[in-house]
Amino acid sequence: MKILVTGASGFAGSHLIEALLAKGHSDVYGTAFGKPDFIASLLQEDHIINVNLTDKTAVRTVLENIKPDWIFHLASFAFVGESFQKGEELLINNLGLQFSILEGLREIVPQAKTLIIGSAEEYGLSEDGELPMSESHPFRPINPYSVSKLAQDMLAYAYAVSYKLNIIRVRPFNHIGERQSPEFAVSAFAKQIAMIEKGKQAELHVGDLSGIRDFTDVKDMVHAYILLMEKGNGGDVYNVGTGVGISMTEVLQKLVGMSKAVVKVVKDESRLRPLDIKEIVADNRKIRELGWNPTIPLEHTLQRVLEYWRNI
Repeated sequence: MKILVTGASGFAGSHLIEALLAKGHSDVYGTAFGKPDFIASLLQEDHIINVNLTDKTAVRTVLENIKPDWIFHLASFAFVGESFQKGEELLINNLGLQFSILEGLREIVPQAKTLIIGSAEEYGLSEDGELPMSESHPFRPINPYSVSKLAQDMLAYAYAVSYKLNIIRVRPFNHIGERQSPEFAVSAFAKQIAMIEKGKQAELHVGDLSGIRDFTDVKDMVHAYILLMEKGNGGDVYNVGTGVGISMTEVLQKLVGMSKAVVKVVKDESRLRPLDIKEIVADNRKIRELGWNPTIPLEHTLQRVLEYWRNI
């Protein structure tokens, strides 16, 4: 079976490549835009495809050459924190690459089973009695990133029902692990702690810590992706998250407690967003029915993230 992973050089993509290879899938291809970095150590050179996914002609060529049986479509710009500052670039890119993939799928490999990655950010704000968030939760996105993911999600739905394509959609909640960009909070905390331990930074700067999030280890997350390709229903959508909320304050406290140095935490007004979601927790019953369960404790994940930044 031939497998194509778009966004393979990204955070979740690289972990997905690792998981697929570990499960014995040997014919795995990954797209990269720029340097392949970590996946160059996992895939042979002719299985790493440097391509601009907004280029429909280039995407067609990739699909014609590979003829994948499975497609994991992870590629996306994820400027969550800078969403308003980079909104135009983000929207153009995310919608452009989505059209390219879906059109290529329709024209070249309509039989391929495809997983489209959305985001729990699509749900956005919640009201009393709406938590945890099920797949039928209303959409109330609050920034350009979440709007772009909602548009990607709905485009995938439209192509699935209109062209009878075997598309499964997933809305992952927060996932964390090594190799994640420090644009994301947990990675940013860990990187700063590592810098403080090395004497290269004096204080740990944070934004709003009042939010409650549902954190899944990225290794558990990508196993959910693979399970959905094995057992998920085409045309359907699934949440992936632990179903447990934890405050950002508590996450930071856990990381600081792992530090080898005294850490002074300072609130940085420049890190505040115009509006942030107060609480976001997954109703994960649907994917649990397929046999998925999170297996890695949060503390183990945080320790791994911190060790990653200590070794950079």
